[in-house]
Amino acid sequence: MKPYYSNELTTIYNADCLDVLRTMKDKSIDLILTDPPYGIGASKGVGGFGSSSDTAKKYDDDWDSYTPTADDFKQILRVGKEVIIFGGNYFADKLPVNGHWIVWDKVSNIAFDNPFSDCELAWTNINKKIVKKYTLVQQGFLTSEKERYHPTQKPVALFAQILQDYNKDKGIVMDCFAGSFTTAIACEQLGIKNICIEKEQKYCDIGIKRLNSLQLKWDI
Repeated sequence: MKPYYSNELTTIYNADCLDVLRTMKDKSIDLILTDPPYGIGASKGVGGFGSSSDTAKKYDDDWDSYTPTADDFKQILRVGKEVIIFGGNYFADKLPVNGHWIVWDKVSNIAFDNPFSDCELAWTNINKKIVKKYTLVQQGFLTSEKERYHPTQKPVALFAQILQDYNKDKGIVMDCFAGSFTTAIACEQLGIKNICIEKEQKYCDIGIKRLNSLQLKWDI
């Protein structure tokens, strides 16, 4: 399959992740770090948040209409040596039981009543019976990050910390549901080769724009 974009570190496929994963060898990726859609119908907002006309115009697609299948996760676990899946609690019926979870504490100190979680959980296949916590401010569609490209965009600083802890040898990283391409940006900043898959061309183009902006900053 021909990449949609590639540079020295990042390769992007504008495709369904299954189509790409099925072409890959067992355990050929050192770490899969991904944040799939949860399939809970949050595309048009949650509890009235993220559903304003401005927001609806900005995110005018059904990014949360797809629910990953058991086959998606089967292929992810086949290809990845180590795997970290955000929102793993939404997929308890499709993922094996494992004792090592990552918790992202969003520091929910924004003083208004809202339906968003105080934390997010990431399932892992890593053989450790501990919980690892990261703390960065974010609450639902609100975030301290200045640039916002996707309603469930994860902070680059969060993914950079995870990569530094779980990919110390800088092996190849993959994100099967790239979205706003936070994984790619964090990998580029850390000098890690990565493969990102996103089926929506709009978000692939956003990812390329973000990557090109990084390259421009380095060239100055």
